[in-house]
Formats: sequence, C-alpha cells, structure tokens
Amino acid sequence: MHRTERLYRLQCTDSEFDRLTRRLQEVEASLGETEELRQAHLDLQTVEQELHRLQARLRDLELENASLADKLEANEQRLYGGTVRNPKELTSLQEENEYLRRRKSQFEDVILEVMIEVEESQEQAHSARAHLAQVEERWRAEQERLTAERAELQASLAALSEKRQALRAAIPPDDLETYDDLRRRKGGQAVALLQEGTCQGCRVSLPSSKAQQVRQGDVLVFCGSCGRILYTR
Repeated sequence: MHRTERLYRLQCTDSEFDRLTRRLQEVEASLGETEELRQAHLDLQTVEQELHRLQARLRDLELENASLADKLEANEQRLYGGTVRNPKELTSLQEENEYLRRRKSQFEDVILEVMIEVEESQEQAHSARAHLAQVEERWRAEQERLTAERAELQASLAALSEKRQALRAAIPPDDLETYDDLRRRKGGQAVALLQEGTCQGCRVSLPSSKAQQVRQGDVLVFCGSCGRILYTR
C-alpha cells in the first residue's frame, strides 16, 4: 500500500469519525425535554391556575349567596311570624328584605356568569391535557429513537476509534505530523482526491506531470492551490 493510500484511508476514517461525532452531539442535545413539551406543560399549568381561581371565586360567591338566603329567610320569619308588631320596625324589615332580594338576585346573576366561565375553563383545561398527552407521546417515541441512535453512534465511534489507531500505527511519524497539521489548518481535510486532473479539495486543475506523480504514490504530492495531499484511486 502506497504512502498516500494509507493517508487517504485515514482521512476517510477521520472524516467519518468527525461526522458521527457531530451527529452524536446533535442527538445528545436533543435528548431531554423539548421546547414543545415545556410549552405544553406551561399552557396546561396556566389554564389550570385560571380554572382553580374561577372555581374558588364560584365557591365564595355561593357561600355568600347562601348567607344572604339565610338572612332573608330569618327576616321573613320575623316579618310574617307575628312577633313584630311595631309598624316602623315592620317597614324596616320590609325594606331590608327588598335589599336582600336585590342583592341575592345580583349574586345569582354573577354566579351564573362565573359558572359559564368555569365550564369554558374546564373545556380549555381538557383540551390542554389532551394536547399535552399528544406531545408527550410524540416526545417519548422520539426519545426512544434518539436513545437507540445514540447507542448505535457510540458503537460505531468505538469501532472507528480502533480502526484509526490501527491506521495511524502503520503510517510513518513524519507523514502523520504532516497529515495532522494539514487537518488542523484545512478544516479537517488533509487529503484530497485528484479526479480527471482536478483537485477535489479546491476544484483547481493541475498539470499532468503532477497528476503522474500522484498516481505513483511513492511521495507526498501537494496541491499547488490548497496545499492538501493529493491522492488518486
């Protein structure tokens, strides 16, 4: 195997290792709660808080309305029970009864309005729970898929790591130093294919004499434009 072929195989392995590493980072970043799931939880929490507020208000109104009803009943018993005979006191009781009736009627109107709001809020809470259930179902399925993909990526990376070590062990130290330096400076691509006289790293055509040198593969030939090591199949 020629020098450049060893370097090219290492380049392919390194490129695949880099690609899988990037994908693994993406997968790990996607594991856990998503923004959609957090928003669905927040929407349900907001709706339920409003529902609890309305239910508490309805209970308070009903208690106060029951208290008014008790007062009204007590006043009517006094008014029609025959125990109060003073005309002035009777007039006062009648006026108070009228006030209590009006007040009770007002409370009943408000109670009806709040009951409608409670029903609407209950429907919103039901919809929010259903939406959250759908989001959670999709999220769980996606998390399972991502977890399986992560395991596959980790296994592939472990195998590639062993392959890289074996390839590097077969390459002379000077060639490795040149290769690693180019990898750092050329965005991870130290070796470029030469196809039909064109460097695939920078798309520049090269002289036929240089292409002949590359085909021999005994020495490292560098692209005069981008500086990468050239290799041809």
